[in-house]
Formats: sequence, structure tokens, C-alpha cells
Amino acid sequence: MNRIAQLTFIAAFSLGSQQALAAALSVSEIEQKISTKQSEYDNYNSDLDAQIDLANILEKDLAELRQNVTLAEADRQSALIEMNIQYEKVIDDPELDITPVRSTYAKAVRTHKAIKDAITDKYNEWQAKLQDVEQMQVSKHSLLNTIEGLKEQYNSARVDRLYKEFNRKESVVVSHKISCDKNETLSKCTVRGKALAKQKASKRFLDSVFDGLSEAVEAEKRRQTSDASVQVLRSEVADSNFSGQGNYNVKMNLQLQGNLKRAVGCELLGLDKRYCVNFKGQEVTQLAAIPPTLVTDESVMYELTVRSNVFDDEVFINGVSYGSTKLQVMLPSGEHDVEIVKRGYDSSRQTISLTEPKTLKIELDRAQYTFSKGERIQDILAGDIPGPDLVVIPAGSFRMGDITGLGLDNERPVQTKDFKQSFGISETEINVKAFEIFVDATSYVTDAEKAKGCAFYEDGKAVWQSDRNWRSPGFIQTDESPVVCVSLNDAQAYVEWISKASSHAYKLPSESRWEYAARAGKETDYWWGEGVNTDNANCGWCGSQWSNVSTAPVGSFERNDFGLFDTVGNVWEWTTSEQNINNAVVRGGAWNFAPRLARASTRMELDSSFRSNYIGFRVVREQ
Repeated sequence: MNRIAQLTFIAAFSLGSQQALAAALSVSEIEQKISTKQSEYDNYNSDLDAQIDLANILEKDLAELRQNVTLAEADRQSALIEMNIQYEKVIDDPELDITPVRSTYAKAVRTHKAIKDAITDKYNEWQAKLQDVEQMQVSKHSLLNTIEGLKEQYNSARVDRLYKEFNRKESVVVSHKISCDKNETLSKCTVRGKALAKQKASKRFLDSVFDGLSEAVEAEKRRQTSDASVQVLRSEVADSNFSGQGNYNVKMNLQLQGNLKRAVGCELLGLDKRYCVNFKGQEVTQLAAIPPTLVTDESVMYELTVRSNVFDDEVFINGVSYGSTKLQVMLPSGEHDVEIVKRGYDSSRQTISLTEPKTLKIELDRAQYTFSKGERIQDILAGDIPGPDLVVIPAGSFRMGDITGLGLDNERPVQTKDFKQSFGISETEINVKAFEIFVDATSYVTDAEKAKGCAFYEDGKAVWQSDRNWRSPGFIQTDESPVVCVSLNDAQAYVEWISKASSHAYKLPSESRWEYAARAGKETDYWWGEGVNTDNANCGWCGSQWSNVSTAPVGSFERNDFGLFDTVGNVWEWTTSEQNINNAVVRGGAWNFAPRLARASTRMELDSSFRSNYIGFRVVREQ
């Protein structure tokens, strides 16, 4: 097995295997797995750096060979000229020995050919090394996701262990003595004595339960604010008597059990509540729109016909929506307020006096937008096609990178970035329908459809399958799902098309623009706070119905404070790197990657031709 194959094998650990592992292994065993994988990851990083250095050396060697072949070609040409001169002299002097000149030329030809052959070999070696680096970069992040997935399983196993340890049963014998009050009947004193005995036994048992926990120190920190309790399953009096001094003595046999709910277990361990909740998809029922009721109680009615130069507009008559043009409606005689609106166009409004059947022909003009914070805009593309919904991100500055100290090496150092001008960015990732419109308009063929297909995450690494592409990524998707299985090249082709179709400058977001928009003024790991919590995003172990299953329809979760959807999870998004122009970077995490890899500053460097069913993109539009 070669070195690259060995390194790829290191990353082999599937999501399904991790889930099975959590059920089969103890906390300490999972802890050991994490330690082993972390060591492998550290070694993997060193090997990757070494491979990158080798690729750089090969590139440098290739450049030197290309310089040498230029010099060798000059030597060859010089030797050829000298040999031709000597051949001309042989005509006048047949006895002239030109063997040395011929030898010099032959040597120059051999040298030139040897360098050209060396260039070919070196180029092939360099390209092979670049492919190794590309595969290792993908495998590196897969291995990192494996580690983060194990950590998720580790925390779940910690809760399971706490739940089992706390909710144990135990038979307890307790003796208790109380002094009966002078005004207390013997019956009441007996009842009070038994109750206090139970309390005494429960308190001792609860203390012993907390003391016996594997994470007793951690749980004790939050004991006073938790709802952990003890349940008395059975109690019986073994012996009781009254002494001459009015004391009541009771001995009781009890069976007690810890009473800890899973949610309280998360509180005791200081864990996110997602480790203690079962998540089920919730069906959302949408009520059908109720059509407006037309006024029909007037004695005189006339037909009004409304037409406009655009489709998918909306006609309001006296403030009531009557749908889109071409519209024909019966209205009572008299004055009516008519307004036609369409996003991306200036609305038209007028008051008409209806005394006979009438036709309105309206010309809507494209709107001229001025960007302002939070404004939602949309360009109308050639052919009257609606472009992506955009949100305006205001000018400003922010700190970019691993602000909280929980990130990876490639998120450092933290840098301050300034934006002098506002810009528009699509409020969601580009969805399947929008990409289909682009493909239909241009007959574009994606990289996945040309060759090799699309990668998906299996056994801890990116596995290629030739029949997977943006139309068939390996799971069910709708028009509103984010388009996946697209390379950076495919995304660039989309923005080039939409720029021409809209007459505006579109591009992929730079890393800094993406992070600025994703953070929305926050310096926490997620735009809503420090912890991922539950059902805030679609990422692995993030508690949604799509987590570790598939992408979610765009806009399925709350917007951030700038008005953007899905800047955490769903799909990684292509951005252009500002650190290395030769690398592309994806940001934001995905439906099958751990929450720690969906933080605002997480970066994953990839080759621009890579495509998978967990990578998509969104677009930026200049002013």
C-alpha cells in the first residue's frame, strides 16, 4: 500500500460506524478512539505539509528545467549553425575534418532532448503530487470530521453513563428518632417520624449517588440548580416504638431510585441540550390562500381588463389583490384605485373612473436600487426571469478568524477587515431551480457530468460515484434545495452568466465578505451565540430532521441579524481565498459535518475542480 493510500485509509470511519460505535463502546473507549484519531490527524497534518513542500519543490525544479531547455535550444541552434558553416567549407576542402563539429551538434541535440524528456517526467511527477495533495486535503477534513463526530458521540455517551449511574436502585435501611411535640398526637408523631426517616434516607442516597458518579466533580458544580431527585419505590416499617420521654423511634426498609431526566443530565454536565433531546421532523401545514371576494351588490357592473409588460406581477384594486395580469374582472360603477406591483420594478398606481368596460395597459419600468442596510433586492434577468433574492450588507469592519480560540490553525491569526462599501449577497444558497434556469439558458454541463461524477462522504472519506451530479446527488431534493455537486468552476460559470443576464456585477463571495455577512456583527462561533444548541441549523448532530441525512430546503431555519439564511450548516459554500490565490475555500459547514466545523471562522481548502453532495454556493452583487 503506497503512502497516500495509507493516509487515506487513516481517515476511513463512517458516520454510521460512529453512531454504532457510541452504542457499543463506553465513554473511556470512545475517549481512547478520539485520542488515537487525534494523533493520526496530527501526523496527517505533518504528512500533508511535507507533500505540499514536495509539490512546491517539483514546481521549482520544473521552472528551472524550462529555463535550461531554453539555453539548451540556443546551444543546439548555435551548434547547428556552426556545423552548416563547416559543411559549406567541406565543399571547397573535402579533406577537412568536421567530426568535432558534428560531435558538438550531436551532443547539443542529446542534451536538448534529455532536458525536454526531463521536463515531461517532472511535469507528470508534479501533477501526480498535486493530485496527492488534493486527495489528502479532502481526507484531512474528513478525518477531522470523524474526530468531531466521535466527540459528539462521546458527549452522548457521557449523558448515557450519567443517566445509568444516577438512576440506579438501592435498598436502604434507615433508623430515625424524633421528639414528639406536647400537643402532637401519637398518630401525627408517627407519620412525621416516618416522613423524616424517608427524607433522611433519600438525602443520604442522593449524596451517595452524586459521590459515585464518574463525573462527580462536574455534576456537583451544578447540583444546587438542578432538578435531580430521588424516588421512593417502596417503604416499610421494620421496627418502631415510643420511649418514656416522648420520643418516637422508627426503623424503615426502603427501596430508592435516582430520578434524573436526560435534560437534567445535560445541565449537570454543562452540555448542550441537543445531547439530551430526541428530535423528530415536524410537518408544517400551509393554509391555502383565500381568494378575495368581489363586490357584487352594486346595480351597475363593468368589466375592467388590466395588462402589463411583465409576467408574475400582482394587481391590487382598492387594496385587494386580484392576482396577476392579464386580468379581467367585473367591478361596480364608480372610482377605483388600481396598483400593479412586481419585485424589481417601479410600481404603477392610478385612480380610474369606471363608467363603461375599460382596458388598462401598463408599462412597468425596472427599479433603480440604492443599497441600504437590510434592504432586500432582486434583479430581473434577461427573459424576465427573477434573479436570486439579495440582502444588502452594510459597510463596516469586523474581526475575522478564530476569535474564541476554539478553531483550527488555518483560522489564525485574527485580522481586522474593513468594507468601505455595502454589497448585496443572496439571502440563501443558490437552489436547484435557480441553477436549472442557468443550465437551460446556457446548455452548461457541470464538471460532475463531464467526468468522474460527484463525491459523497462515506467511510470517513470522499468517495466518487460517476452517476451522481447536481440533478441526482444521492438523496431526495426539491427545487428549493441548495444545489450541490458543483465545483468552483461551475459556480464561477453561474456568476458569469447571471452578470450578463442582469447587467450587474455578480461574483462569488471572498472569504472576508462571506464571514462578515455570516457573523452579522457577532464575535461568537455562531451568529446566535456560543453553542450550536438544537434545531438552529442543519449540520451533523445539530438536532434537525435533516441532520446527517440530507440537505434542507433553503431558508428552513431562522435568518441571522443581517437577514441571511443557512450561514451555518446545510452545505459548505464556495468562496475565493484571499490567503492563497491558487486555492479555493469552502465555508459554513454542512448537513453531514460536525457542529464545530460549522463555526463562522472554519475554513476548508479544496481544489477548484472538487465537487460533492455537501458543497454549494451563494453569490455577491456589487453596487
